[in-house]
Amino acid sequence: MSRPIVATVNQQALRHNLAIVRQAAPESRVWSVVKANAYGHGITRVWQSLAETDGFALLNLEEAILLREQGWKNPFCCWKDFFMKAIWC
Repeated sequence: MSRPIVATVNQQALRHNLAIVRQAAPESRVWSVVKANAYGHGITRVWQSLAETDGFALLNLEEAILLREQGWKNPFCCWKDFFMKAIWC
């Protein structure tokens, strides 16, 4: 039996929240953690709303490759395993 659950991602809210973080920490680098295909919402649907971020922290290299193909030029940090070993690319 499926549940009638719907999750809506508000792209404007993502942009707004990133701007608020930048205001709160203007001298900081801001990285967006968007793991597991944007938590099931589709990384290709949300990355442009976070385009002002300094980098993306992703779960795997496949997501990094996908974002490169979509036009993302800034760095990635790919979390390798449970112990948070990172691969920078």
